[in-house]
Amino acid sequence: MRDPFSSRPVGHHGRKYLWEGHEIVELNSAELTVKVSLTRGAEILELRDKRKNLDLLWHNHEDIVRNRDFISSRNSEFGNFLEHFSGGWQEVLPAAQYPVEYKGIKVGGHGEAALLSWNFELLRDSAEELSVKLWVDLRLFPLRLTRIMTLIGQTLRFDETVENLGSEEIEFQWGQHLVLGGPLADAGAELLVDNGERFEVPHYPSPTYRFEVNQEGIWPSIRTSSGEIANLQQLPPNDGTDGHVILGPMKNPDVSLINKKIGLKARMRWNVETYPYCWIWMVWGGIKQYPLWGAHRLVTIEPFSSPVISLTDAITSNTALVAKPGGIVSSWVEFSVSEIA
Repeated sequence: MRDPFSSRPVGHHGRKYLWEGHEIVELNSAELTVKVSLTRGAEILELRDKRKNLDLLWHNHEDIVRNRDFISSRNSEFGNFLEHFSGGWQEVLPAAQYPVEYKGIKVGGHGEAALLSWNFELLRDSAEELSVKLWVDLRLFPLRLTRIMTLIGQTLRFDETVENLGSEEIEFQWGQHLVLGGPLADAGAELLVDNGERFEVPHYPSPTYRFEVNQEGIWPSIRTSSGEIANLQQLPPNDGTDGHVILGPMKNPDVSLINKKIGLKARMRWNVETYPYCWIWMVWGGIKQYPLWGAHRLVTIEPFSSPVISLTDAITSNTALVAKPGGIVSSWVEFSVSEIA
């Protein structure tokens, strides 16, 4: 496989290669390494801060990360996303959390963009900046998702479009599924959101759920399942619980995870017009059943077009995105990692 990137001794540099069943595009600056799988959903498999030599992502089953051959022993009503969920960072399109039937087609939970192979084009390769174009045509609907991914220093940026290639109006949900873990998400780290942002807690069937379900609140105070008031900003130690907080509609789409002990701040900003909500999923050793089995600790920052509802409900509540025939819906996301004292 030909590597289109230039080799240079200093500055930004990239590579394209095969690894463990993945066709990888790797982008490097002095601060970050970003590894993207063209084979599986343009999924970010590694997001490493070079200054601390630390991968910021949470990772699931090793065989899933390595994309090893897999034949399911079941037909899941949910869809195939979870059986191929390796942690990391995925795109969610055209449906969010729940499987649904839309225009006569059944769509699995979290859609299909994360399960398809993507196309690649190198746009810019310089010592100061790397930029690539990644795109995929969905199989079930006439939607083309295009990502212009740019790395400059400690900042990774997505400029994205969803284009309707058909002659029928398409309603859809769209989101980013970023899962952070490791030392960055240790107890004592802080999750920063503007005080006063509205949130809700969805009803979720987990016996280890940390929060009172179906509540609405204002960041950072939340009622726990035992009726106490907790501070969402402070990440607790593992206590066998889990929970979701759905921010939105947001005023300021800016969420950071800070760990002063290791001296890093991971910050995510995005286009609020397309992603007015942010799903934050927190697991402190909870979810004792599939797929986590009580063995993991993680935090997500997930900009989304709608709350945790089905595509059908999003259409009813006017939170679904709409692409007219030939139309384009655009968005952007910016992720940066900085050192802090």
